[in-house]
Amino acid sequence: MSRETVRRLAIQATMAVATLTSSATSLMADSATEAQARCELSAIRDTRSAFAVQTIRSACNWLALNGDSLLNERSKGYYVCLVRELSGVQGNQAAEAIVSACRRTNPF
Repeated sequence: MSRETVRRLAIQATMAVATLTSSATSLMADSATEAQARCELSAIRDTRSAFAVQTIRSACNWLALNGDSLLNERSKGYYVCLVRELSGVQGNQAAEAIVSACRRTNPF
C-alpha cells in the first residue's frame, strides 16, 4: 500500500469516528432534552408561583444532565425533593419555604 493510500484511509477512519461521536453526542443531548421536558411537564402543571416554576425548571435541568451520575448521588435527593414538593405551589413564599426544607433535609 502506498503512503498516499494509507493517508487517505486514515483520514476516512478519522471522519467516520468523528461522525459516530457527533451522532452519539446528539442522541445524548436529545435524550437529556426529552427527560427535562418530561420532568417539567409532570411537575409544573398547576403551579402558579413564578419562583416555583423557575426552580422546577432548574431542578429538572440538573436531573436530566446529572441525575444518573454516581458523582452527583449526594445532590440528587435535593433536586428530586424540589421537583416533587414544588409541584402545585401557588405562592412564592410557600415555594421559598419548600426550597429551604429540601435544602435542610438533603444537605450536600
